[in-house]
Amino acid sequence: MGGHVVEYLFQQNEISKGIFRKGAHLKIMDLNGVQGVEADLLDHHSLHEAMEGVDTVYSMASPMPDGGTDFRINIQGLSNLLEVAQEAKAKSFVHLSTLDVYGFRSSEVRGDSEPRPGDEYQRSKVQAERMLLEFAKRSSSPRVAIIRAARAVGSRDTSLVVPLLKMIEAGTTTLPASGRMSFSHPKDIAQALYLAATRAGQRTNLYLTKSFDAEPALLASSLAQATGKSVIAKKEGLLSKSLFKQYTREQLKAHLWLGSQEGWGELGYVPKYDLQSTCNEIADWYRREPWVTETD
Repeated sequence: MGGHVVEYLFQQNEISKGIFRKGAHLKIMDLNGVQGVEADLLDHHSLHEAMEGVDTVYSMASPMPDGGTDFRINIQGLSNLLEVAQEAKAKSFVHLSTLDVYGFRSSEVRGDSEPRPGDEYQRSKVQAERMLLEFAKRSSSPRVAIIRAARAVGSRDTSLVVPLLKMIEAGTTTLPASGRMSFSHPKDIAQALYLAATRAGQRTNLYLTKSFDAEPALLASSLAQATGKSVIAKKEGLLSKSLFKQYTREQLKAHLWLGSQEGWGELGYVPKYDLQSTCNEIADWYRREPWVTETD
C-alpha cells in the first residue's frame, strides 16, 4: 500500500519525505526521489526528524491482521505521530483506516452502520479512529481526515493477490461459493488520501471509499483471464483447502454498498479502477515479476 501511495503522491508533486521502519525495502522511495527517514512509531523521539518541514502527514502504518500480532502501532504509534505532527505545526493529518472496523457480524453492513469490532485488530482500528475524531473536536490543527477503505487489491499485494496467482498457476481456484465484497485499488486509496489532505472547506472527517464490488470467484476468474491462464473453479467446502485468508472470508458477510456515501461528492473522489482494469494491472505486474509466486 505504501509504495502505491508514494508513487501517486510523487505524480502530484506532493511528497518529499517518507518514514520507514528498520529493514524496510526502500526501492520505491529511491526511484521516486523521496527522502527516507528511519523511525519507530513507538519511539516518540525518533519521529521529530521525520516531521521537520512537513505540511501534510499521511498515516498508513498498521500491522496485518494476523494472529498474535502486536497492534500497539495502531494506537500508541498513531498517537505519537499525531502529537509530533501537532508540535511541528503540520496542516493536515490523513489516516488510512479500513472497513474491517465494522466487524461484519451482521448479514448486511451499510455506510451509516456503527463499527462493531470483533477481534483485536478491528478493535485497535476503531480505537484509533475515535482518538483522531476526539482530537479533531478539540483542535483544528492539524486538520484530521480518515479514509475508511475497502479491501485493497492490486499489484504487489502478497496477502490476497499472490495466493490467488498461486492457485491460478496450479490450475484450480478454491474460493467461497458466494458473497460479494467491496475492493479498493491502492491507487484509488491514494487518490482518496490526497483529496482528503488537499480539498478545503470539508465538513466531514470520515470517508468510506471503494473501487468496485465483486464475488471473490469472479475476481479470480477475471485475473486468470487477464494472465492468459485456464483454471478450474471449485467451491470451498468443509474439507477443501483454500489460500483465501480467514479475515478476508469474514468480509463476505457484508454487502458494502457504498455508492451512495454522501462524503464522496464533497471529497471529489471518483474511482479510476474497476474489476477489469485492476486485473489487467495485476497481470502486467505478474508478467514483469513472475518470481513473486515462488516465495512463501
